[in-house]
Amino acid sequence: MAYSKLPRHFYSSKRFRIFFLKDDADSLRVSISKKNFKLAVDRNKIKRQIKETFRTNNLFTTGGCFVVIVYKGYFDISEPTPSVEIVKAVESSNLLMDIKK
Repeated sequence: MAYSKLPRHFYSSKRFRIFFLKDDADSLRVSISKKNFKLAVDRNKIKRQIKETFRTNNLFTTGGCFVVIVYKGYFDISEPTPSVEIVKAVESSNLLMDIKK
């Protein structure tokens, strides 16, 4: 899916941006640019971390798909871990509450 075709994001920071697509078969998509992270090892590590965050915190939904686009600031050490930021963003968005009803 092209970036221009995505709906408006519900969370944005310097690390990543999160979108939600209703009525999509997948439950999570992660997009990481090769321009920002040259090594495939780094890109795969980030994807595993994000998928694990969604799995351990039970953030997956059946009524739609989360799209996470990751930017350069993902590995900033000065801020709390990205997983905490993801959980707070998804839980505060009320998307899970609307879908589970």
